[in-house]
Amino acid sequence: MNNQDVKIKKAFGLFNNKKFEESKLIFLDLIKNKQFDKKIYYMLYEIYLQLNDNKNAKKYIISFLEFDNKNYVALNQLANLYLKEGAIKLAEENYIKAINLKKDYLIAITNLAVLYQGIGDKDNAEKYYLEGINLSPYDLSIYYNLSRVSPNLINDKKIEFISKVLKKKKLEPFNMSAGFFLLAEHNKRKKNIDEEIKNLKLAHKYAFEDKININQQSKNYWLNIIPKNYKNINFQFEKDINENLKNLEPIFIVGLPRSGSTVVEAILSSGKKKILNLGETNLINWSVITTPNKTMSLLNAKLICNKLEMTLDNLGVSNLKDNIFIEKSLENFFYIELILKIFPKAKFINTYRNVSDNVFAIFQQFLSKISWSHSLEDILEYTNNYLTVINFFKKKYPNKILSVKLEDLTSNREELAKNIYKFCGLEWDKKALEFYKRKDLFSSTASNLQIRNGLHNHDKNKYKPYYYLLKNFKDKYEWLNQ
Repeated sequence: MNNQDVKIKKAFGLFNNKKFEESKLIFLDLIKNKQFDKKIYYMLYEIYLQLNDNKNAKKYIISFLEFDNKNYVALNQLANLYLKEGAIKLAEENYIKAINLKKDYLIAITNLAVLYQGIGDKDNAEKYYLEGINLSPYDLSIYYNLSRVSPNLINDKKIEFISKVLKKKKLEPFNMSAGFFLLAEHNKRKKNIDEEIKNLKLAHKYAFEDKININQQSKNYWLNIIPKNYKNINFQFEKDINENLKNLEPIFIVGLPRSGSTVVEAILSSGKKKILNLGETNLINWSVITTPNKTMSLLNAKLICNKLEMTLDNLGVSNLKDNIFIEKSLENFFYIELILKIFPKAKFINTYRNVSDNVFAIFQQFLSKISWSHSLEDILEYTNNYLTVINFFKKKYPNKILSVKLEDLTSNREELAKNIYKFCGLEWDKKALEFYKRKDLFSSTASNLQIRNGLHNHDKNKYKPYYYLLKNFKDKYEWLNQ
């Protein structure tokens, strides 16, 4: 084994042990040699992806494709990166290139369908989801996605097929979950509430089991660790906070899922002045939990700020003339204290709605990446923590937080939208309420097709048939009695 092979083996070992910085240094040293294996470019892409450095990840996947331009896997990965940075056209082109090279490449086909769904192109989304189903007829997650775009295609015959698949096939938990969510939706349409709830419970059970170790750890963090520490989050040395970050003026949208946050995001990003919209980056939480810290009250400001600055630079924030951008990681209400230390000019829009309705709106959704969303008990506990935390910060920073109620926004849209713009220091533009007409509006949330229909008056009775399920929790949570 020559010297280069020894180094590659060592770098792979470090990568597999999640020592990405050390692995990166070895691979970067190896590419200085003119005779290096060009596949190292792909490894550097993988490393920078793990480090949340999309800019360098894109650089090295492009370098790899210059060496192997028919690698459909790499083309799909490049498309994913373009989609992350909002370059929709380039993402679409590269997904299509990957599919043209391998007609049955299911991952790229479903990714392309998701892209079309995200921009509201129902016809193309449907086309590629159906193509995916044709290639993988027992992949119930594709049926689920199709149901979001074209619910009428999931007819009684399809439901019968899905029921048989759930009973007879050995499916991965994620597909089991998708199947039971489909049955739940079917029973919801039929107004069979008891059957719907039964299916929802099974759907959530399998969703949690899909990545059980990660979900257990994540759930513990959101339900037990951060709620006990949000008042005490602080930096060990505040002098290490980067001055460039202090000059930024971010608008953070926070709250519970399914509370109207996507509508507010669309309104804010659709005015005369184009504002950079980062979407849900989970950047603050990521920078905290991936940084070695002594305690939550002694965070390493230098490392956290370096991570934030690098990632924000990758997302285009450093190119802004006015320093304003939108970020919609809803869990950031836990980090308001920390955020204001890093970004003292930050503002927060807290979206909310009737709390009981919000609980059921979450419970009925397939939010696979949200660990606490898979049981009514956990949703209620997280909601209770949210109410406690947001009320604390609303009292502490009343001029920094604007609360927007979904029911009011849908019934009194222009006045509420004007208030949002005024709070953010932005010039009002009536076109902001025509966000649903935008061809470039991309959303990866559960509301991505809902927002294409604009704002409609809220149905106050929609969730009342489910309220009986909360009866046993009313003693524990006072807010359920309001």
